[in-house]
Amino acid sequence: MNDGTRGHGGPRFHLALAASKAAAAGLKLMRRNAGQMPGVIAERIDPVFLAHIEKPRRIVFVSGTNGKTTTNNLLNDLLTDNGVRHVDNRAGGNVIAGVESTLIKNASLAGHQRVDTAVMELDELSFRRVLPHVTPDILLVTNLYRDSFSRNANPDFIFSVMSEHISPDTKLILNADDLISCRLAPQNRNRVYFSIGRLAEDTPEPQGIACDLTACPECGGRLEYDYCHLRHLGRAHCTSCGFANPDPAYEVVSVDRAAHTFTVRENAAPGAPTYTYRFGVYSITNLYNLFAATVVAREMGLAPEAIAASLERGINVTAARYAEQEVGGKRLVALASKGENSTATSVALDTIRREPGDKIVILMLADAHKAESPTTTEYIGWYYQSDFEYLTDPAIKQVVVQGVTSEDLLVRLRLAGVDPARLVMVTTPQEAADAVDLSLADSVFWAYDIFNGADVEKSRNRLIARIEAGRGAAHASGEDAVCPSDREPAGSGNGDADDGKPSRASACAPAPRKPVIEVLFPEYGNQAGDNGNVMYLRACLPDATFVETSHGAEPYFATERPDLIVMCGMTEKQQETVIERLRPYRDRLAQLVDEGVFMLFTGNAPEVLGREIVDARGRSVAGLGIIDAVAHRDMASRYLCVQVGGFDAADGSEPIDVVGFKIQFTQIEGDNRRSYFLKDEVGWGLDEHSSFEGFRVNNLIATWIIGPILPLNPDFTSWLLKNVTGEGSVHLAYEPEVRAAYAKRLSELRAPGMHLAY
Repeated sequence: MNDGTRGHGGPRFHLALAASKAAAAGLKLMRRNAGQMPGVIAERIDPVFLAHIEKPRRIVFVSGTNGKTTTNNLLNDLLTDNGVRHVDNRAGGNVIAGVESTLIKNASLAGHQRVDTAVMELDELSFRRVLPHVTPDILLVTNLYRDSFSRNANPDFIFSVMSEHISPDTKLILNADDLISCRLAPQNRNRVYFSIGRLAEDTPEPQGIACDLTACPECGGRLEYDYCHLRHLGRAHCTSCGFANPDPAYEVVSVDRAAHTFTVRENAAPGAPTYTYRFGVYSITNLYNLFAATVVAREMGLAPEAIAASLERGINVTAARYAEQEVGGKRLVALASKGENSTATSVALDTIRREPGDKIVILMLADAHKAESPTTTEYIGWYYQSDFEYLTDPAIKQVVVQGVTSEDLLVRLRLAGVDPARLVMVTTPQEAADAVDLSLADSVFWAYDIFNGADVEKSRNRLIARIEAGRGAAHASGEDAVCPSDREPAGSGNGDADDGKPSRASACAPAPRKPVIEVLFPEYGNQAGDNGNVMYLRACLPDATFVETSHGAEPYFATERPDLIVMCGMTEKQQETVIERLRPYRDRLAQLVDEGVFMLFTGNAPEVLGREIVDARGRSVAGLGIIDAVAHRDMASRYLCVQVGGFDAADGSEPIDVVGFKIQFTQIEGDNRRSYFLKDEVGWGLDEHSSFEGFRVNNLIATWIIGPILPLNPDFTSWLLKNVTGEGSVHLAYEPEVRAAYAKRLSELRAPGMHLAY
């Protein structure tokens, strides 16, 4: 497809090529991985270098939220094992500079490509920079899930970026089990689908506390599932418009876990032949990755017999993200997951939970690389989208927490129902190994961020030394090697029920009056971990009545008067749906604001209440007009900041310090100088030039702060609960942990120059 794409740059291009190749050669002499540096240098000299450089005749890209690295590596290994000469970007990275570095490596000094085939991983956001200049012959998309919110926002956003830039000339290989990514680039008719048939371990509904596919992506109607393999991946259809999974050309029809084989039927081939392939360590993610790699290999022309032979010879899922060894009768397993990715982390935790026998889990999820900078902080809202509830399994005897965000993670673990007696918090990787009580279990698992491999190695080596020395009992390494709840006085009301789940009766004292809390569109309001607000409210108010108003239902407030109305952040597409669902009840909602009903709208939910939302192309969507605000949305820009502001409770008390984060596509036009929520000390308000954040109209609080705001801010939450319940005092759920995390966060965000890692 790329045979017409010859180098056509002028002197600037040739200078860029020469400089970048010289840099790559120099780095090689220094025995350093060139990585993205050649591409960075080339772009500095020739800003459109990728357009100018000659391309290989055949290009394959592998993309998707989860599994693209593993799948790309498997595909490259299969091709190499079968003698297919090609170039890849394992060393260069999956963004534009990495792609450029790969092409530079493959180019002669004259700029001609030496090898005619390139197989490269491509980051989803990089579609908008790479695909205008490179038209791949084949594009595999593994799946689309929510990813790092600070960078990738939500699947709707990533879908639009990818779909807009895919050429109609590219053959798409798509996952038929993913009703999100299978719809990519509808203008493209050259499509090949793959699917895994029903498995014994399937569930009837999507797994997880936060689902990326809560309604039909075509019409918003209700989805009815036949089965789910992994989160929302499975078979479903819309009960309204009939939208359903496409028919697959390649289908896994059986899996024999004992024999380590899976059988694929090629439905589009004459006679629908079947072929059996070998896998190594089984998991549904490993199966998807290996299956996807075989499908691309088949579409590139490899015979099924050749693929099967390679897999028999040991080509399989790389050990880079899974490593297992046995030392002194103890099984040590390290399982990596993509950072700030709730799906990957949840799958890793579920994999650990399903492993046989008693086990100990060491959590090293805070990005150690980001933590090295004294002026950056990591967004922790994704903890509230991850299924730490898996760690309540009785076979998990101990959970050790290590990393710079340990205090925040400890709050989430308590909300998940993990027994505090099983929790240990430490500071260093070595202390994590020292804290392990080897008498409790024969298996130790490290669940870690992919950038924490060096720390895992330190911890594992320390534990191996302990095992070999015969030291089984754990020993604490200072005051931090305890759960804050271990210090709390008796009768503090933060105990747990015998079944391992949070005891709402003990999480906080029951209120004499039972407030009614309405949660609007909970199936939408779970972006950026904003669902953590309701999670914490439920823990703090165990006797409250929670009314969840979903898409298509009449709001409770339409005819009743709740004590608190909550709506949390959602995707931009969902914003417009919610506006239309609430528009018939606009006057009633405004009436309740005037009457002083407490309301909390967080994330981008306040934009629903504004006058309008205007995008960068001038398209306008009328809001409900309850607050005087216009949201200017630019999907090409990401506005981020950390936040510390003073909340004036207007009761004569000192202002309450509120902390959090802002990550949004919008800047807000409006005058809130007399109706602001916070007066900023750190961060910005309605826009980057404002020092007043959010709106407070009577008891309506509309704030763009996420985090989530309630578990991050015990003093503000206490104020809100006192007013909602009418009680003079309230007990916060897991208060020692919450206050410890708050104190650390407040100090951190006040540090000069502090900003959110991106």
